[in-house]
Amino acid sequence: MRTGAGILALLLFASGGAASAQQGKKKEPPPGKDPIKEIMLRTHKEKGALVFKVRDAESSEEENKQLLAEYQKLATFKPPLGDAKSWKNRTDAAIAALQELVAKKSNAVERVRSATECSGCHNAHRVGGNK
Repeated sequence: MRTGAGILALLLFASGGAASAQQGKKKEPPPGKDPIKEIMLRTHKEKGALVFKVRDAESSEEENKQLLAEYQKLATFKPPLGDAKSWKNRTDAAIAALQELVAKKSNAVERVRSATECSGCHNAHRVGGNK
């Protein structure tokens, strides 16, 4: 009887540890669950990300078109925070600037740089602000 109680206690202890270890793991959202985040990670996350290549005038025509397409997708979503009119104004400004860049208009890079500035959108529409 004493051995059975010891084994039971050991099993309960081990299963409790496994459960708490599982709770500590952060689950990634399934693909398509947060499309805004997916786009931002794909195009804005790292130092050499697409948006930074475009802002620094180091991108190809194809990359400019790719970023334009990504912003056109962003414009179709509701903002996670803030008002929809502001979201529309910001995405429309970025789209217009990128269209000018694709059309090779002068000073388009400066307009893209201004329209895709991170903190403006993050402070208005990102949960937690500009982290």
